[in-house]
Amino acid sequence: MKEKENFDISHIFYELLKMVFLVLMVSVCTLAIIKYIWQTIMIEGDSMLPTFADTNEILISKLGDKSAYDRYDIIVFKPYDKDIPETEEDETEILYIKRIVGLPGETIRVTDRGEVMVSKDGSTFSVLEDDPFSGGSFIRGINWNLNDNNYYESVTLGADEYFVLGDNRQISLDSRSEHVRAVNISCIIGKYMFKIHPFGKN
Repeated sequence: MKEKENFDISHIFYELLKMVFLVLMVSVCTLAIIKYIWQTIMIEGDSMLPTFADTNEILISKLGDKSAYDRYDIIVFKPYDKDIPETEEDETEILYIKRIVGLPGETIRVTDRGEVMVSKDGSTFSVLEDDPFSGGSFIRGINWNLNDNNYYESVTLGADEYFVLGDNRQISLDSRSEHVRAVNISCIIGKYMFKIHPFGKN
C-alpha cells in the first residue's frame, strides 16, 4: 500500500514539475517573441488619422533590415537613443508611430501648402506626387511654426536616418520638430504589419 502511495506522490510531483516547466517555457518563448520578433502597440492620439484612430491596436514586426525600409512604410520608434552620444536622452519611454517620407541621404522640405519636396543632391527638389496625405491648406502648429526655432525648413538626412510624418499632418508631432527630428535606425522598434483591433490591414 505504501509503495502505491509513494508511486502516486511521485507521479503527482512529476506532473507538477512538467506543468511548471511548460509554463516557464511558454513564458520564455512569449518574452522572446515580444523582444525580438513581434509586438502589439496601442495607438494613442489622432496624429495618424485616418489610418489609425485613438485606441486602435496594431502588430509590428521587429525582423528585417531597418536600413532598407521603403518610403511610406509605417514605423514605431523611440524619439532618442540613449546609446548614441549625439542624441538627447528621453526618459519617458514614449513610442511614436509615423510614416516614412524621407529616405537616407535625401534632403527633405515641407511647404506651407502641405507638399513634401525631395532632393537627391540637396539642390534640385521635386514634389512627392504619390504622397497620399499631401496638399490642401497646411497648419504647422505651435511646435513647427516658421517663426519658431523648433522648425526645420530643410533637412538633409544621414546614411542611417529617416524623415517621418504623421498622416494627420496638421496636428502631428514628427520630424518637422526638434522634439522628434530625423529618426535614426537604431531608434526604430519595428514596422507596422496589420491592425489587430479593429481587425484589418490598411
